[in-house]
Amino acid sequence: MKAFIKSLQLRWTDLAYVVGLIPFAVLLIFGQLFMQYQNPSEVALPMWAAILCFVVMLGCWGYYLYEEVWKKRGEFNKLNSIIICALSALVLINIIAIFVQPSIHVENVIVRMDYELNDVSYTTGQVLPIALNISYFHKVFFTFELIAASLCIYIGLFVLPKRFTSVSFIKYLGYIFFIFAGVLIIYGYIAEFNKYVGFFKYLLNISRPEGTDIYSFTVQSFILHRNAYGMMMMVAVTFALICHEFTKKWYFYLLAGFFYVNMIFSLCKTGLLISAISIFIYVFYRLVATYKDHKKRNKIALISIFSVVIVVALLFGTAYITKGKIFGKLYTIIDSVIGGGKTLDTRSYIWDNSYQLMQNGWWVIGRGFGTFNTMLMPMNGATHNDWVFPSHSSYIGLLAEGGILFLIAYIALLVYSGYVIIKSFKKQPGLTLTVALGYISFVLYSFIETIHYLAYVCLFPVMVIYFTQQKEKQVD
Repeated sequence: MKAFIKSLQLRWTDLAYVVGLIPFAVLLIFGQLFMQYQNPSEVALPMWAAILCFVVMLGCWGYYLYEEVWKKRGEFNKLNSIIICALSALVLINIIAIFVQPSIHVENVIVRMDYELNDVSYTTGQVLPIALNISYFHKVFFTFELIAASLCIYIGLFVLPKRFTSVSFIKYLGYIFFIFAGVLIIYGYIAEFNKYVGFFKYLLNISRPEGTDIYSFTVQSFILHRNAYGMMMMVAVTFALICHEFTKKWYFYLLAGFFYVNMIFSLCKTGLLISAISIFIYVFYRLVATYKDHKKRNKIALISIFSVVIVVALLFGTAYITKGKIFGKLYTIIDSVIGGGKTLDTRSYIWDNSYQLMQNGWWVIGRGFGTFNTMLMPMNGATHNDWVFPSHSSYIGLLAEGGILFLIAYIALLVYSGYVIIKSFKKQPGLTLTVALGYISFVLYSFIETIHYLAYVCLFPVMVIYFTQQKEKQVD
């Protein structure tokens, strides 16, 4: 442990950065709540608390930037100045979009199912007018979040790398995230214990409450949506694999498995599938890479893994193809999780609603950070009579909230990250593979799920920073 702490090269300024992450996380979490409710009084965070979090965060990160940027400003080149100006311009444009965001009235929302809303009966295909409003409190709060996120992005991408070697930085960031994921899990165990019990009872068909499905018992901790909780577990799995490649310590396999098991209780299907593939590819790579050193052990392990995969595929495949005539309980589980195509159907109407909201000339600067999803939430609820989280596509969300400029900047980051990953395969294939798995997971997940801004500022810096760092010395 002493060697690990020494390898991280921590100072008081680093502690200030970590402390600043706490109010930052509070702003992000409550920001997700504000997207769900048009009335600020329905969310238990008064304006003074939001301002306090913002001031504490600015204080901690202001001190950090003073010590690590202002005092060392001679070390920064012109590129850094250009990046600061570009990021500031994007933030300013988005703040303008937030405050000029008008309330709108959508006349041609199409109802997707038969139901009654406000004593009015609606049928499938009927047109439904919706009034969408953004309060001044929402606009102020989303401005806080935007400034906070931009500061975290700048520090993560352009300040922290100068403090650490590439290896020690990823360790530093990885362990911070392990702690964060651990807090989510423990809180879930305490606050949502009944959901865990209900989850197992539902799978085993023991006293299921009438009118419920398995999603009624999914765990979300205080991230406020099960997919967000699952995404956090997915990122933790990726960090565990990266840390294993650094250290070759067996307990990181157990840690990855622990996070994966907890992801199951979120029923985040995208995260579960992507993480399973990532773990399989990485373990397969390690067995092949060390085959000459442990031929007998690795041969047994490879045969065992492939045997388990084949057996599981046959069991679930047979149950699904026969519609439960064979292995009926397995089919019940599959059908409960997949929902008979409900996942894709849900996304289709969400994306239709998203397209309608992006009309009327808001393509260039977007509708402003947070405001798009705040309007989309009641629109989704009105068309489907169901609580549905925002856009379910990070790319749609970025285009709608930040406009073409934000989307182009983000895609440029994606392309650059992919380029440096490919370029580094020859130098360090093992380490590059783990980061590549994280990169692919992130990109694929973003297509059909809404990634929280915490992931934007935590995961991509790992990819970009590692491969742009010149210090490649291994730190044990």
